[in-house]
Amino acid sequence: MKILHTSDWHLGQHFMGKSRRDEHKAFIDWLLALVDRESIDAVIIAGDVFDTGSPPSYAREMYHQLVLDMKARHCQLVIVAGNHDSVSMLNESKSLLMYLDTQVSSQATLEDIDSHVVALKDKTGEVAAWVCAVPYLRPKDVMQSVAGQSEQDKKLSLLQSIGEFYQQVYEAACEKNKALKTPVPIIGTGHLTAVGGQVSESVRDLYVGTIEALPTSVFPAFDYLALGHIHRAQPINKSGRFRYSGSPIPLSFDELGRDKTLVIVNTDLLGEDTFVEDLFAEPVDPVQLVTIPNFQPMASVKGNLKDVIKQISALPLDEDKTLWLEVTVIADEYLSDVHKRLLEVIEGKPIELLRVMRRSAIEKKNDGFEARKTLSELTVGDVFQQSLKSNLELDEEESKTLTELFNACLTELEAHQQNGEEKQS
Repeated sequence: MKILHTSDWHLGQHFMGKSRRDEHKAFIDWLLALVDRESIDAVIIAGDVFDTGSPPSYAREMYHQLVLDMKARHCQLVIVAGNHDSVSMLNESKSLLMYLDTQVSSQATLEDIDSHVVALKDKTGEVAAWVCAVPYLRPKDVMQSVAGQSEQDKKLSLLQSIGEFYQQVYEAACEKNKALKTPVPIIGTGHLTAVGGQVSESVRDLYVGTIEALPTSVFPAFDYLALGHIHRAQPINKSGRFRYSGSPIPLSFDELGRDKTLVIVNTDLLGEDTFVEDLFAEPVDPVQLVTIPNFQPMASVKGNLKDVIKQISALPLDEDKTLWLEVTVIADEYLSDVHKRLLEVIEGKPIELLRVMRRSAIEKKNDGFEARKTLSELTVGDVFQQSLKSNLELDEEESKTLTELFNACLTELEAHQQNGEEKQS
């Protein structure tokens, strides 16, 4: 059977005041055509279906229409929650969607491990693969906090708990496999940051104050691991069978310059002992990457003002679509009329200037993400770190202690908010 792996749709996202509604609709239409053309049997969305816990009504409509469209194509749908998704909101329609061949895993359930094992059936109705549907794992879902634990002990305890949860779900799938005449591949899912994954500007940190990234040794021996959370498509192991599909559309300007992709996995080719009729034939990779078209022109240019103006003039433009533009002007001196001059350059062109940033030549030498100037684009952690840097009286040890305390408070606050959300549901 063929399984399509995608993630991080972020339905309902507003990008610097711009709706992504048209892009998401164009993407879903393209996806449905791909499902038809490639005879896809199942689709896995590895987290962050929505951008917020309370998405706009049109985003919910897209979600439910997707379920109906997949059902009409006899294509099974497996959705696992991400850190942006609301557990209670996904649970609202979870039971109903089961009757439409859509399985939703919204939260880790230690008391019902079997509920995380989903059977994918081929066109004859036989089980062709098992999916270990593991959603975004919140610390409180997989472990109990112990008073007096150090930060390092908390990290180790959480790492062990996550590994044990994955192992329990994997073993449950293995037990189900034993009941079959012929064992079938076991597919894992996850919504997290794994060691080696390269994040982008729009990715929200996970496991704040505890684990920044999980080692691949945490995961059992899945035949394929469908990961979400990181928006840049990339493998995390040598075989390429543990990988992030990436987001279908650029969710920040720093995601430009690389193709957006999704993954098609052929389960018939996942076995190590696949029979080869022609010894001289090229081996067929069970993992196929499919490039997603660009549905919204976007560009980011940087340099001194003269270079930036030159780059804008050379941008390829489509009269039918407005290009969203980000400009970074690099100059040590203060230029008061930058925005005005840029607006003059794009006047009469299908270009909308979404963001203008200024950087000094010294800042340009620094690696990492570019400084984000607006509060709406900063995470809570970003604001705290900038506040620390602005306080020149703090030494390194004091800053470290304050950061640990802040992270601990933030973790408790998120747990408290989640508990409140569950009580309301």
